[in-house]
Amino acid sequence: MKSTAKLGCFLLSFWLALASLHAAVPTKAKASAKPGTTAKADAKAKAKAKSKAKSKVKTKAIQASRTRSSARLLGFDPADESSLDAEVAAARRILAANPRDIEARERLARAAVALIDLLLNAEAVGDSMKAERLSQKLREDLHDTGWRIQKMSQKGDLRASQATAVLLGRGILLQKDAEKSCTEFLAAAEQLAPAAWHAAQCMMETSSDKAWVLMDRAAGRGHATAQEWMGRRCLGEFGAEEKDFACARAYLAQSASQGRSRAQTLLAYLLMNGQGGPVDVSRATRLYKLAAEQGDVDAQNNLGEIHEMGRGTTVNLDEALIWYERAAERGLGSAQFNAGRLWAVGVGDRKNPAKARALLVQAEANGVAQARQVLEWLDRRSPPAPDASAKKAPAAVGATNKD
Repeated sequence: MKSTAKLGCFLLSFWLALASLHAAVPTKAKASAKPGTTAKADAKAKAKAKSKAKSKVKTKAIQASRTRSSARLLGFDPADESSLDAEVAAARRILAANPRDIEARERLARAAVALIDLLLNAEAVGDSMKAERLSQKLREDLHDTGWRIQKMSQKGDLRASQATAVLLGRGILLQKDAEKSCTEFLAAAEQLAPAAWHAAQCMMETSSDKAWVLMDRAAGRGHATAQEWMGRRCLGEFGAEEKDFACARAYLAQSASQGRSRAQTLLAYLLMNGQGGPVDVSRATRLYKLAAEQGDVDAQNNLGEIHEMGRGTTVNLDEALIWYERAAERGLGSAQFNAGRLWAVGVGDRKNPAKARALLVQAEANGVAQARQVLEWLDRRSPPAPDASAKKAPAAVGATNKD
């Protein structure tokens, strides 16, 4: 009986365990199946997200190139000013015959967007004369395109958004609205370097960290002014806490290669003094010359010093004086001092104390303290000019006595 009871208990325990095992199997299967299902779902979701991201990038690329490709289909190159002029003239001829021709007006709007691209590029490299000419052309030849450019922007054309921002910011063709201008620049900032540069300017006071992110983005996309600003930030400007001369060289070299004169001058200074890399006097001199010829006053003054001191070249005081005087005419105090000093001591057999005094007085007024020392030196070496009234007095007395 006892044995039978034990056997019954054993069988009951075994049955319960088996039932528990059978009950557990489906749960375990579900648990193991769930990760598999999740993995498939995740893979599917990732593939979908990747496809969506590719589609988004493709869409943006299409939007970014729409103006250029459309323009080329119409027979003009947006990067070529003469081709753009021809396109505007062709569209105007069509409108002269049929003022309601919508396609011709769209062609003018696309031409205006392309012209604004050229304008922004000219400003980026510091070509102010070209920028002013293009701005005038926009006002005169494309004065009726503002509304249509806005419509293009609303349809997702990023270059049109950038163009709209320019028009709103400057009050050209559209009513001036700085806030809307910044909004349009921000919309195009991810893809277009000029838009990122201008968007950074919009945010500089309210959110400087985000502004510098945009500035770096613009620099990375080839915007010459943004590259110069990033280089200057590496030099400790714009509130930067540290200086990194190698970083400055890298950014300034990119900007200088595009012809931006200020970047050329700053890079030349680093090369001349071996900051951020090895000394390279010959390259520094070439960069100073390029910047000086574009009118950068610091480059003109520094080029004068190179010729006066014979750094990497023979001493040439005549050449030094030419560059000093160019910068002096533009109001640079240090150049006024340098030119005045040379005229005071003489260049070859040429001396001009009067001209020296005039330049030194200007330099002193511009805060160059050393100018006073040279002026005092001139006073000691040059006797004061005789008083004109004193010369006439004896003649008058003699004439009276003679009578």
